[in-house]
Amino acid sequence: MRRASFHPLLVCLFCLFSVRPAFACNVPVCDVAAELKNMASKNQNYRFQLLSRLRQENSKEKDEQRLNNLLFFARAAVTLIQNIGDEDYVLREAKSLRDQSVFLLVQWVWRDCQRLSSGYGELAAETQRYATLDFFLRRVEALKNDSELKELACFAEKAESISRTLEDADYVARAAVQLGAALATQRLEVINGWEGAFRLTQIDGPLADEADRLQLILFSSGGELGIVASLSHPDLRPVIFQKLAFSEGPHSLASRQSFASAVPSVLNLRFDEKFANITGTFLDPVEFKKIHFSARREISVHAFSDLPCSEDDLLGVHRMEAAGKAGRFAIERIGPRQLAAVFSADDSSIRLPFAFGRYNPATGRLTFLNMQVNVPLGWRLRAEKGKGGGCSIRGWGLSTFTGSVYPLMVETEPSG
Repeated sequence: MRRASFHPLLVCLFCLFSVRPAFACNVPVCDVAAELKNMASKNQNYRFQLLSRLRQENSKEKDEQRLNNLLFFARAAVTLIQNIGDEDYVLREAKSLRDQSVFLLVQWVWRDCQRLSSGYGELAAETQRYATLDFFLRRVEALKNDSELKELACFAEKAESISRTLEDADYVARAAVQLGAALATQRLEVINGWEGAFRLTQIDGPLADEADRLQLILFSSGGELGIVASLSHPDLRPVIFQKLAFSEGPHSLASRQSFASAVPSVLNLRFDEKFANITGTFLDPVEFKKIHFSARREISVHAFSDLPCSEDDLLGVHRMEAAGKAGRFAIERIGPRQLAAVFSADDSSIRLPFAFGRYNPATGRLTFLNMQVNVPLGWRLRAEKGKGGGCSIRGWGLSTFTGSVYPLMVETEPSG
């Protein structure tokens, strides 16, 4: 029998088309240099159509590699078209592709201050810069990572400066300021374990022998008061500080005013790694000299839940025990992300209204604030779903006026 044979040319063609792997391209412009050369050889209508198609096809892109490819190509295309001298509509389309790529990278990829700020300044129009700030403003409460919040706060500060340099309308710079303030508040919501009560172990000055009678209370107000601190003594009026903020990181707090005296004071606190001990200084509001002190933690307030309840789970009238007093705790929604509440003891000895309430459904952190003669009483609670699906609400009451701290326990089912 004669054995079949193949012509040498057919063998070569078979190998060429069946063995050689196909070139895979996972980015919008596979060969940027080749495409730019091709664009230069075509007319301006071709260039416009190519840029328009790329912009439309990738308007919802979130992948970092693909967006970086688009941005690299768009920047080069802008330069090419400027050198060729196309009509304005072609150059506008190239800049639109560039701006869209920057905008999508800012939204979905870049989270460091340097790239965010550089991209923000590259955007062609103030409306795009405002849209960038608004994008982050609408997502602040969902952010949980402190490092990311710190980078975004840096970006907000630089964005304000960039917008003023570029002479944007005032509303853009105001949005940057608003973003910075929102991020500062959110940082208070994501750093856990620093709130609570501390007993002083050492202090300079005339109260040195009574340091153990001095109590330091720290909690976040959840609003524009920022972090509130009080230094209280059983026989003396407390010194209250408001609008403290994390200055250098989650282990350093600073304030620049005291609302308990006519003389402004400065408070600086530094925690150890586990938030168990504090060293700090404040200015004596009478003699206006710096006083050093140290303190150790007595009570920890942890306010994050592994499985947070919904805001609707909180609403209604609940049975509650506060500082050993049983009573009714009514919670109502009064606006978007705004709550109000009233606690009434069964024996009528206590009635506490809370005009300010805020709940973060991302962390389960629940805050209520009552102002006693312009001094805040804070209730910090944690709302967490149990294995049976019920909502467990537990926490602490912290009084800056008396320096007292007491447990709060809410029954899981509303009474009606």
